[in-house]
Amino acid sequence: MQTTQHAYLSRLDHLRFFAAALVVLFHYFHTQVGDLRSGNPLVSLVDEGHTGIALFMVISGFIFTVIAGERHIHYGGFIKNRVLRIYPLFVFAVFLQLFISTYNDQRNYGFLQLLGWLMPFRSETVPLSPYFVQLWTIWVEFQFYLIFPFLLAFSRRHGSRYLWAWLGLLVLVRALVYAASGSVRFIAYETLFGRLDQFIIGMLLARFWQVRQALQARAARAGGAVAPHLSPLWLALAGLALLLGLHAFSRKVGFSELASPVWIIWPGLEAALWAVFVGVYLCTRWPGPQALRQRIDRALAALGAVSFSTYVLHNLVIAAYKAHLPPLATGAGPVADALATGALLLPAVLALSAITYHLIERPFLALRGGYLS
Repeated sequence: MQTTQHAYLSRLDHLRFFAAALVVLFHYFHTQVGDLRSGNPLVSLVDEGHTGIALFMVISGFIFTVIAGERHIHYGGFIKNRVLRIYPLFVFAVFLQLFISTYNDQRNYGFLQLLGWLMPFRSETVPLSPYFVQLWTIWVEFQFYLIFPFLLAFSRRHGSRYLWAWLGLLVLVRALVYAASGSVRFIAYETLFGRLDQFIIGMLLARFWQVRQALQARAARAGGAVAPHLSPLWLALAGLALLLGLHAFSRKVGFSELASPVWIIWPGLEAALWAVFVGVYLCTRWPGPQALRQRIDRALAALGAVSFSTYVLHNLVIAAYKAHLPPLATGAGPVADALATGALLLPAVLALSAITYHLIERPFLALRGGYLS
């Protein structure tokens, strides 16, 4: 994430690419084989590829907290930058969605319906087409933007326990909803009452990161040892814990299970798994020649830079493919066919994403200004 407010952490863009790729594979995979609940943990990662959304949200909470540091956030400037970041492509997708719905439903939608779509709150005024079912997350993300400066300010005043208390409150609210209705999956998955856990856990991860950076700076000034980078073994262990956690969720609950009480605590557990992985990934020292590491870093960062376009537009590419071509025939069964076809579609999605990033996103990103003092 490039920003004028803080040093660039290219590895966060690596993770954004990974999150977007998971969502792309998930959406194609589920159109072919449904909610599989595989015995293979690697297949479970794709079967529960919606978890890429949780990764995006942990990253958002983390990076905004790191960028702000101990400085004051000017609310208007912060929101302006957020609008410039997401709304140009969002408006592009909304108008395309609107025209598709107008044609498919054979009816005209008025200004109020369009306005409902453009507001940062879930709207049912225009039915979601299969090409843009993922846009709901943008509303949730923007709702977090609206309250983030307050969460950060209050956590500075009261300490990190303020954020931990929020996590407890959210679990309690979901438990009450489950007790009242017998289901909390919608609240936990598609609203801020489930996703706020993930933003807040990203903010808490940023606190640990800031402490680590401060200790490094202090040690460097004193001429002492600096906190070492972690070996790739630690990343493998964090990845294994994440994989096993998602596999257990897939086997016992699964994406389409509406009545499970596990949804009461899953948003926070999922975010915690990702937070550990993100923290370890940021601290891992990669082996190999420096020149090779730099080339890989730049390539993954470039893919991550277009991840928002990838997320917004991927279902349109999937639908176009499915309208004309069947899944690849690998000879290893429908699961392998779906995985191979999803992997084949990813470069096509990335190519379209690169175009929309440079034509729509990037010019508006250049208009952002400072919001910290």
